[in-house]
Amino acid sequence: MKAPLASTLTLLSLAACSSMGGMSPTPGAEGFDGATTGWLAAWTGGFGPQATFMAKADDGAVSAPNVLALTEVNHESEARFNLYWQQTADFQDGYISLAVRGDDGAVDQGGGPMWRVQDENNYYVCRFNPLELNYRVYVVDNGVRRQLGTAIADVEIGKWHRVEVLHEGDHIVCSLDGKPLLDVRDNTITKAGGVGLWTKADARTSFDDLTVMAKR
Repeated sequence: MKAPLASTLTLLSLAACSSMGGMSPTPGAEGFDGATTGWLAAWTGGFGPQATFMAKADDGAVSAPNVLALTEVNHESEARFNLYWQQTADFQDGYISLAVRGDDGAVDQGGGPMWRVQDENNYYVCRFNPLELNYRVYVVDNGVRRQLGTAIADVEIGKWHRVEVLHEGDHIVCSLDGKPLLDVRDNTITKAGGVGLWTKADARTSFDDLTVMAKR
């Protein structure tokens, strides 16, 4: 018998997170220590210049030595979604794990992974926000963001948190630090697409230890 979706996610989460609340690097994960070939910086909505993403050395990296960070916002738009995504990824169903650290931001903080990315206006995204103390999953359809689920989450700025997504068909389960908190269904985007990183407005965020396991 096939294991339930949430149970499968729990097992994967336990493998990714340490029992003491810290975080260990995942074998085979993308640590952004080499060239980010195939990645594209882009944006959804708002106005002003594009934000700057770059791989840089970080003493606190989960997978040393580098993280991938939004280093310069470059705009003052509260409606801007800042994107950095891998066009060559072919993800429809499967599992995504990503270490996320909110570093700064007055309007917004935090961020998370995006997947089934068709273009800069069509994708799914799951993110935490330390300012709002919540964890949410959205679909962005033709540039309009629609909330699919929300949960209270006491996440701290300046600390790493692991965001995980398991997506099969129209079923999405999102976990935060090993705890499945969001369980939703949506069929807005059914095609395979890219995988990437997402922040909003002035959120300066670091990302590390990305695992993408696409179901074939």
